[in-house]
Amino acid sequence: MTSRTARRLLAAAAALLVLPACGPVEVETGTEQAAQAVTTTAAPPAGKPAEQVADQVTKARAMLGRLQVAGRAPKTGYDRVGRFGQAWADVTRSGCGTRDNILSRDLQDVSKRNKCVVVGGRLADPYTGTTITFRKEDASAVQIDHVVPLSLGWQLGAQQWPVGKRVTFANDPINLMAVDGPTNSSKSDSGPDAWLPPNKAYRCTYVVRFTRVAAAYEMRVTQPMKDAISRILDGCTRVDGTPADLKPLPTSTWAYAAKFAGGTAGDAGAPTSAAPPAAKGPSVAPTGKSCPAKAPIKGNVPDGGGARIFHEPGSRSYGVTVPEACFATAADAQAAGFRAPR
Repeated sequence: MTSRTARRLLAAAAALLVLPACGPVEVETGTEQAAQAVTTTAAPPAGKPAEQVADQVTKARAMLGRLQVAGRAPKTGYDRVGRFGQAWADVTRSGCGTRDNILSRDLQDVSKRNKCVVVGGRLADPYTGTTITFRKEDASAVQIDHVVPLSLGWQLGAQQWPVGKRVTFANDPINLMAVDGPTNSSKSDSGPDAWLPPNKAYRCTYVVRFTRVAAAYEMRVTQPMKDAISRILDGCTRVDGTPADLKPLPTSTWAYAAKFAGGTAGDAGAPTSAAPPAAKGPSVAPTGKSCPAKAPIKGNVPDGGGARIFHEPGSRSYGVTVPEACFATAADAQAAGFRAPR
């Protein structure tokens, strides 16, 4: 009896010794630690957006600091086609015009008439923060903005550039954005000291991109521009993408791009004192299917894509043609690289 009681007491003592090693407190603690480890691994690293903003702002400040500060040169001699080439020249040899390439890049749910011409899509407009439905028949609702306007570029150093560099600048994707048409028109040729996107959430991204373009093309800025950019950078809390890292078209593009301009022989380097050449190319932007009376010749990209064709009033396809450009004469259209229909 005493022996059996002793054995029971020993068994009970052994059980008590084992319980703490597998008790409920240790199991729950281990589960919490495992859950915390999974959460930490799955969540994005803390502060990453702030780090990205800081990185972009730091790069923009460095580029801004390297830019020469000087006043604007006179606008004398500025000519869109003669100095910067025909509108939306295919300097990258993609087979499509620059405008359609940018629309394809920036719109969502893109539809095309052929491999090139964008006829529909949706734009999340960065300048207004709204969504715009793009339709080819109302093309002016979405315009392609030069972040650094061409006229402004002319006054900030482009007068001294080789013509091929200017044409490349006019068609470089880093300097182009699809945006709300009326808002782009209100911008005109202003710099950041005189105009900023109405959408305040995009202003930091805008000035970083403006600075990147100016630095990539070794332009100068005025002191008011530099001060305005610095003020925006001081308050940056958001940057969309990495605009400070955008790569310009290579300098190897310049020689081919020069073919799209109507400059003089002396225009390859410093500007000449001669009067600028007569404009060759679109005189005004088309509105839907219409060209104005002063520039009735319609130029468009045919269904095969790539080739450029002009249509004169009264011709078979004139009424149904949606123009990419309007010309005063057939000779102007031919000078800009458009051919008559066959």
